Amino acid sequence: MEIEKRILAPVAGFSGELAFYLGSLEDLRSRLRRLAADLTREELSARAFPAAHQIGNLILHLGESEAGWIWQIIAGNELHEEEKKFIHWYDSTERDFAEKNYSAAECLARIDEISRRSRVILAKFTDLDLDKFFGYERDGKKVEVTLRWVLVHLLDHEAVHRGQISMLKRILRDSR
Repeated sequence: MEIEKRILAPVAGFSGELAFYLGSLEDLRSRLRRLAADLTREELSARAFPAAHQIGNLILHLGESEAGWIWQIIAGNELHEEEKKFIHWYDSTERDFAEKNYSAAECLARIDEISRRSRVILAKFTDLDLDKFFGYERDGKKVEVTLRWVLVHLLDHEAVHRGQISMLKRILRDSR
């Protein structure tokens, strides 16, 4: 009998837990790539029902969220207009995806580039930084999160939206 081994591979260039958190994110992203690879422009911009998010916008939202957490909060940088435009800051679910006219490959390439840039930022961190606090303000309140919390939050966020995308894809294809 053939044995299939499933492992979680650490991301090269990182050590310890940080490498495995990033490996987990990469594993989830590879599943999203497989799920979204065959989506048409029409499917990316369709609404399964009136209040449903568009799949293309959900894909871009994953990158927008990652950049917000890593580029802005963890790195402590204000996003420049060029970066906001690239990550579709506050426009990944609020604007009609059809206006963007991206293919699935273009959406995936964009969020992969966001992740690549995030890894450059995270390369400055080690496991000793996982429980370090990073702060921001929201609704007049100071919020502090740890790098570990952000990475777990990004894992959960990616998994939730991948499930949502999978469901919307099935609904759209079954309704034809």
